[in-house]
Amino acid sequence: MSLNDFERERLLTDALMYEGQQHWLHYRHIEHERNQFLGYYFTLLVAIIGFFVAVSARMTNWPDVAIGVASMAWVLGMVSLLILVSVRKFGMALRAYDRDIARIRASLFALADGERTHLAADRGTIEVGVRHATLHRVFDPQFTAEAIVGMSAVVAFGAQVVVAAGTMFSDDFTTLQRAFSSGLAFASVAGAAITTRLWLQRGAARDLK
Repeated sequence: MSLNDFERERLLTDALMYEGQQHWLHYRHIEHERNQFLGYYFTLLVAIIGFFVAVSARMTNWPDVAIGVASMAWVLGMVSLLILVSVRKFGMALRAYDRDIARIRASLFALADGERTHLAADRGTIEVGVRHATLHRVFDPQFTAEAIVGMSAVVAFGAQVVVAAGTMFSDDFTTLQRAFSSGLAFASVAGAAITTRLWLQRGAARDLK
């Protein structure tokens, strides 16, 4: 069965519209998942801080408080690292969908002679209309989410390193406490280094594509 030009154009238009609708639905779904992950993270953050404040109020000596800080910081740091990886993957998926939506939109404009409409000049699909690149980057929700979770991980890992260093230069800590705090700091730094290496390798592979 052969199709005439009108039927082929109509079939292509319907296919592009359906694909664009599916991309938009998936885009919104990923945004919702990202917001859910951030909601879980902030709930856990408040819970960890509240738990530590309640427990530290009953502690009488500095070594117990320091080990408690290191333990809570380890939990917060590892959770922050996992959430950061997930949020980063969400951002990569959103950027891919944004590019696809822009291509679909350009194809539809080409079929419908969109240059004669007021929508032709509006090439952006999802991005915020901020002219300066730095302002656009700062106010981007994806960048803000990654910055908040990433900075929390850095602060948590830094607290572990400070506590581990303090145990080495203070006589108030036992050998077991020194080994425990040092082990937590080493595990956190190693995890952050491995994650950073994988992140850079993934970025390099994406650039090659």
